Amino acid sequence: MKKMCVGDLKVGMFIADSGLSWLEHPNLYAQEGLVTSQELVDSLVKEGYTDVFVDPARGTYVFEDDGRTPEQHMADGVLAAPERGDWSEAKIMLDRHDALRGEMNTARRLYAEAMQNVRMFLDAARDGSMPEIAACEVLVEQVIESLLRSDDALISLTKLKTFDEYTYTHSINVSVLSVSFGKSLQLPKSTLRLLGLAGLFHDLGKQRVPQHVLNKPGKLSPEEFEVIKSHPERGYALCASSGIKDAAVLRGILEHHEKCNGCGYPAKLTGEAVHLFGRIISVADVYDALTSRRVYKGGMLPNKALSIMYNMRGEDFFPGMVERFIKTVGIYPVGSLVRLSDFSHGVVVAANPSLPLLPLVKVAFDERMRPRSQVLVDLAQEKTLQGPRARKIVDCLDPRDYKLDVTPLVG
Repeated sequence: MKKMCVGDLKVGMFIADSGLSWLEHPNLYAQEGLVTSQELVDSLVKEGYTDVFVDPARGTYVFEDDGRTPEQHMADGVLAAPERGDWSEAKIMLDRHDALRGEMNTARRLYAEAMQNVRMFLDAARDGSMPEIAACEVLVEQVIESLLRSDDALISLTKLKTFDEYTYTHSINVSVLSVSFGKSLQLPKSTLRLLGLAGLFHDLGKQRVPQHVLNKPGKLSPEEFEVIKSHPERGYALCASSGIKDAAVLRGILEHHEKCNGCGYPAKLTGEAVHLFGRIISVADVYDALTSRRVYKGGMLPNKALSIMYNMRGEDFFPGMVERFIKTVGIYPVGSLVRLSDFSHGVVVAANPSLPLLPLVKVAFDERMRPRSQVLVDLAQEKTLQGPRARKIVDCLDPRDYKLDVTPLVG
């Protein structure tokens, strides 16, 4: 999908639903359909819509096409080296997979404990009670230690989402993703502690917003959106009154909806005026929201979500942040179900930061999704093969479509 200004729409383009929520993007037009006249474009501009996503593969308008997939375009933007494979890289990938397997049981226990903790403090926040900061600090410390042992174990668990528990899982996932992102940016451990806490509390203010507004499937009224836009300030006030004094934590909570182009809220900050924590958490927040099932929408596959975010770089997100985030989680994050070019199917078990299109895959199913003998395939090493023997990912699939739980295959 391509992001563009509504005024630049042409007859024959197909407007696509990006999956972005009205709550965060009230000026994004997302009613799918063909642009049939200039009058339609003019009416959307008049109604106040500014942004739209179009799908070049649908509709009748002919875009210039270089033959590359969205994933290849993303890879071009994040690669630090040409696509190749060598045995030192292969060992790194296998070591990452070994670390993942060794950490999975601990990560599962930690995630379950985090759910209990987050459920308690978010439910209490609805009545105006303050979170127990000490318990949350312990939780964040455990998250950091897990990510230091394995980059991938907790990240893979963020994919296991159910819409009825989104409020709780979202807080955990944003904290985990933010700390992992901060770790890849080489932030010191002391800073990661503060970042993880800000991620955990980033949406605390939403507990003071009426649920019927939060879960509204259609476009918000101007009055409803003003209520939504108050949640960063509400969260800031709750945390400040509960004893959090660190300015970085409070600014991360307050600024996670600010945008690089100044179109965010609550203060319409631009560029470097947005605190680093706000920049990091905003990326983690949108990624988890796009890939989660909600009351009013289904979850998007990670590679599609990252493609949309890549198109928002430099506007919604600070330059370089999305590209660095993609290198952290991978274009095909751990736990992704993929189809290879030989029609076999497998699960990504280790991302390759240097070569994001070429992760380590555990092949476990044949072309008809029947179980087969499992084998690890390092796609970076496959790249060195000649001709059709060099396997690559041709599609990313939703395990739910196959009633499949990929968790046992990951770890």
